[in-house]
Amino acid sequence: MFDVQVDGLKGLMLAMNEAGDLPADVRKEMVDAQAEVVEKSLVYHAGTMLKGPYYRGGVARSVTRRKARATKNGATASIVFKGTQHGNRLAEIAFINEFGKSSQPARPFIRTANDKAADPEADAAHDVLDKYLSKKGL
Repeated sequence: MFDVQVDGLKGLMLAMNEAGDLPADVRKEMVDAQAEVVEKSLVYHAGTMLKGPYYRGGVARSVTRRKARATKNGATASIVFKGTQHGNRLAEIAFINEFGKSSQPARPFIRTANDKAADPEADAAHDVLDKYLSKKGL
């Protein structure tokens, strides 16, 4: 999968140590790439799975991705439902659609979106990592 060219054992050890210490900006870029894939999946699945007489597209339009930020364990990014509709927060409407209530069956669009985005999101992170390692000659 990767071609590694180094001069001697010392060069290999230095290259592997450098590859293992990912800078914070690379980790954030990887998380941003993953979050972008998940955001698109959420918008698509909200738009296709939440059809009904009262749905006006607000949940799909409310999906908002925040920029990744560094944490002590790597990086994190949030995807939220921002705004209100019908007098309720869109996050609450999304929650009720996801899990249902006694008079409404669940429509798990968030779970479906996350499941469908799993492989493409891993590929997006891999592409960022591959670009970084290529710059380092690994």
